[in-house]
Amino acid sequence: MDTPLPSNEQLLEYSAAIPWQDIEQQKRKFNQAISNLVAKSPNEKLPLDYLSSMVGVPVTTLFDPDDTYGANVVLAECGGRRHVLASAVSGRYRGKKTFLQSLVPYNFNPSVNHTNVHETDDPETRMRSLGAEIELGLVNMDGTPPTEDQMQNYMNVYRKHAQRLGISPQVDREAGQYQMEAHIAPVIGYHKTRAAVGGIFTALAASSEETGLRTTILPTYPVESDFKLTDDPKVQTAVDLMLEVNGFFPEYARRLQEVQALYHVNPPTTNYVQMFRIQGCHIHIDLAGRSEALGLLTFYTMLRSASAIANAAVLKGGPFVNGTCDAERLCTREFLRQVTVTGRYLDLPTTPHLTSNGLDRYAALLRSERVNSPGRAMLYEDGLGEMVSVMHNPIGRVRPDLTTNKRICTLESTGMPASISGSRMAAVLTDFEYSHVIIEDYFRRHGCDLGPMYDDKVMWAVLGPLDGDTFRQLQDASDRDCTDVVITTASGTRMTLAEFYEMKRVFMHKALLAVESVDVTPRDVDDVYVSLTRMLNPPSGRAAQTIHQFVADQKLRSTGNWGRILRNAFIEAGGTPGEHRPEIVMQIVNQLHDALRLRYLQNGHG
Repeated sequence: MDTPLPSNEQLLEYSAAIPWQDIEQQKRKFNQAISNLVAKSPNEKLPLDYLSSMVGVPVTTLFDPDDTYGANVVLAECGGRRHVLASAVSGRYRGKKTFLQSLVPYNFNPSVNHTNVHETDDPETRMRSLGAEIELGLVNMDGTPPTEDQMQNYMNVYRKHAQRLGISPQVDREAGQYQMEAHIAPVIGYHKTRAAVGGIFTALAASSEETGLRTTILPTYPVESDFKLTDDPKVQTAVDLMLEVNGFFPEYARRLQEVQALYHVNPPTTNYVQMFRIQGCHIHIDLAGRSEALGLLTFYTMLRSASAIANAAVLKGGPFVNGTCDAERLCTREFLRQVTVTGRYLDLPTTPHLTSNGLDRYAALLRSERVNSPGRAMLYEDGLGEMVSVMHNPIGRVRPDLTTNKRICTLESTGMPASISGSRMAAVLTDFEYSHVIIEDYFRRHGCDLGPMYDDKVMWAVLGPLDGDTFRQLQDASDRDCTDVVITTASGTRMTLAEFYEMKRVFMHKALLAVESVDVTPRDVDDVYVSLTRMLNPPSGRAAQTIHQFVADQKLRSTGNWGRILRNAFIEAGGTPGEHRPEIVMQIVNQLHDALRLRYLQNGHG
C-alpha cells in the first residue's frame, strides 16, 4: 500500500546499521554525562570530546557547537548512520536556562522494530497505563474573570480536596489567565479510569463550593472575559511566536477577523492565541520499546481513524464563545482551532530518522525559531509554502521528549475535547487503551505494512486511517451535529455512533481474545462499549433533554446530545443562536455548576 509510513525494509535497514542495544547504551551514557555536566558547570559549552569519550562513539552537533544561543541537535555516529541524542531550542525560548540545561533527550529508539521489540524491556503486548490532562476554565459567579490570586487559591484548594479523595493532586496553569488543567494519574481499565475522573469532578465541585469560582468543563471557554493571558515568560514568548508565524499567511489574518466578528469580539483586544480558547482532554499512552516506528504507525492509524472521529464526537458539546451562541455549530472547538496556522491538520509527524529528509526538516524548524520545544519540531508542515510547526493540530503528537527517569515515549491524542460527562470520558479513555493494544499487537506481527489491516475489513473500518479530506469533513460534521453525526469509516461504510460502537464491541471481543498476553475479560469489553451505546441510544427510548438530566439525573445522565441540550438551554432562556447574549451564557454556566454540585456533593455519585 502507498502510505507515508516507513517501509519495513527501511526499518530493518536502520536496525542493521545500528543495533537497538547500541542506541540504548549510547543514550544512557549521554544522558548521565549531561546530568553530571549540568550539576558541575551548567554554563559550560558542549564538550564534544568529553561526551564522545563517555558515550564511546563520536558525538557531534548539526550546527556550530560554539553557538550556544541558536537551536542545535546533538548526534551520535555509528555504523555510518547518525541518530539524535538530544536537541535544544534557541535562547529565545529557554528563559533563564543555559544551553546545557536546555538540552532535551530524544528518547525514541529508531532501531526498535517489529522484529526486535520482543528483545527490549517490553517483551509482550500489554495493556499500558494511560494518563490524561483535562483542561477547564474558571469564572466568577457574576461573569468576571478570576484574578491570579483567585486562581492560585483555587488550585491550592483543589489539591487539598484531591489528596483527601485519593486522586492525583497535580494541577497546572494553562496559557489563559482563566484556565487550568487537572491530571489523571496513569491507570488501567474502565472502572479505575471512571473513578479517577469522578474524583476530579468531585474535587472541582468542592473547590468551587469553597472558593466561589465556577468551572466551565466545556470544549471551549464560553463566557466573556478580558482574554488575559498569564504573565509567565514562556507564555509570552509562545504568543510572540504564534503572532510571527501567522503573520506569514494573510488568509489567517482574515480568519481571525471573521471569528472576531462572528463571536462579537473587540478586535484590538484579541490575537490568535487569545481567540484559541479551546479546552481538551489530552491522552498519553506509552510506546513499547520506545519504538519510533510504533509511534508513527499508531499516529497514522489510531489517531486518524473512525474511532478517533467517533470518540471526539462523543465528547463534543459547546456552542458558546465569548458569550455568543454559534448558529451553525453545536461544538466550536475545532472551528476555533482553525483560526491559527498552527492548527492545520498533520498527515504524519516528521522524525529525524525514519521519514524522508527528516533530520533536515526537524533541524531546520528548530533553527528557524518557529518552534518553542524540540518535540514540536516533529510536527513539521509546509503545505502553504512556509515551514511551520502545527503544534495545535487536531490529531495528536508523538512525544520522545518526556523528562522522566524511565525515558517514557508516548503517543498523545490532542483531538479529544473536555466533557462534563465522566462516564463518556472514561469510556473514551479506555477505548484508547484497548485500541492501542490492538495496534501494538499488529505492529509486532506486521510492522508498518498496512496490507494485512486493509484485508481485514472490520479492523480497517475501526482503526484504518481516513484520508485527510474525509477526516476534516467528519470533524466539521460532528461540530455541527455532535452525537447525531453519521460517520464514514475507512472502508467506506456509513453508520451512527451507536452502530459504530456496537461493531467495535464485537470486533474487540475477538481481537482482544486473540492477544494472549493481555488479560481483558468479555465483561471488561462490554463495560466500555455497552456503556457507550447505552448513552448514545438508550434502550428505554428516553434521553436527557436538560442540563440537570444530563449531569445529575440517575436514570438519564450522560444520554442525549450534549451540544443540542446546551443550545436549547440558550433558546429557552430567551436567546437566538447567533446572538451575543453573555448574560444567558453565564446563566447556563451557573446551571452547570448547580448540576455538578448536586451530583458530586449532595448525591455523592461519582
